[in-house]
Amino acid sequence: MTDAAPAAIEPGRQIKTLDELTPELADDVLGLLSVAARADGVQAVSEQGRLYLRHGRREGVRHFVLTVAGDLRGYAQLEGTDPVEAPAAELVVHPAHRGRGHGRALGNALLGASGKRLRMWAHGGKSAARHLAQVLGLTLFRELRQLRRPLSPLDIAEPTLPEGVTVRTFVPGQDDSAWLAVNSSAFAHHPEQGSITQR
Repeated sequence: MTDAAPAAIEPGRQIKTLDELTPELADDVLGLLSVAARADGVQAVSEQGRLYLRHGRREGVRHFVLTVAGDLRGYAQLEGTDPVEAPAAELVVHPAHRGRGHGRALGNALLGASGKRLRMWAHGGKSAARHLAQVLGLTLFRELRQLRRPLSPLDIAEPTLPEGVTVRTFVPGQDDSAWLAVNSSAFAHHPEQGSITQR
């Protein structure tokens, strides 16, 4: 365990870096995430990150717990298990204690711990997260979007296809190479999706 120096903005602020959380502290962090999710409409830490909280020590994962006078105000997680990519991080600050520099303090702790080689995930595209990224000197590298539509009622007209065009379901063993070619072309700019192979 290491302790970061308390930042001057709020007296009594402390960030502890831990390889493992006690069950009680993990419950407190999960409670913080729940409060933040209700306020923000989106989870601040991915499902994988929440699993890391619940299941004890995991090699390459560190937890940053921000307290003020012993009261939990923020949490960040640094996951450095990818042998190629920079470590990935996520963070959250309690909604009632935002705007006091806690996000910046956690972000700086993450940058310091990763040697300033960091991928930070911000779920929901919130303006506060974009502002924090800018303050920390981070730039938007990739944006993931989820498009959804209810399946019922499916009140859309049957498509009119150009002559010679037919639509059918994918046939494994027959359509693989054609699908890979189209996918590679469509996602040529994408580091993972564009490099999918038959294997």
